[in-house]
Amino acid sequence: MKKLLLFVLVSVIVMTSTAVYAAQKAPLGLGNIAVKLDYIGFTEDILSDVDVDQGLFIGLEGYVQLVPALYLGAEVGYANPEGSFLGIDPWGYVAKINSELTFVPIELNLKYAIPATSNLVFDLGAGASYTYVEEEATLFGIVSRADDWLFGGQVFADMNYTTGIFFIGINGKYQITEDFEGGNYSYNNWRVGGQIGVMF
Repeated sequence: MKKLLLFVLVSVIVMTSTAVYAAQKAPLGLGNIAVKLDYIGFTEDILSDVDVDQGLFIGLEGYVQLVPALYLGAEVGYANPEGSFLGIDPWGYVAKINSELTFVPIELNLKYAIPATSNLVFDLGAGASYTYVEEEATLFGIVSRADDWLFGGQVFADMNYTTGIFFIGINGKYQITEDFEGGNYSYNNWRVGGQIGVMF
């Protein structure tokens, strides 16, 4: 009986120390994936003027550990704000114009994860992006479209609570892009929201 108790005690100590070591060496697992739901706001006044400067952003991200606490990953997202504004029609009259924006960033990021406690992880990161943007305006059923691919970059911070193989948290990001073709405005934006994911 004493041998069994000793075996159980040693097993618990080994498992606990292994879990603590793993948390220190891989605070978000050897890899992880997450779904994000954010609020996005664009900083250019022209996008506010046509009523497509804010909306819902949905993202999917995946990371793998390069070395302890340093992760390389990719993220793809989608936002599709719609609005309307008053403009001048071809005959010189004021008319309501419907506007729509499709925004699809593809990002490659590095992030450093810092375990604050056994279940709380902060991470800071930055990366490069290539973003598809499509602008659309509709007047009297006639649709006008323009699109472009924009290079850019971003910085971000996350805070995650881990439990078992799952994590849930909040995030914030600021992204800059080059100017839209034919315009003197960019699609710089900020995002705040939450994510839920799994570690492996």
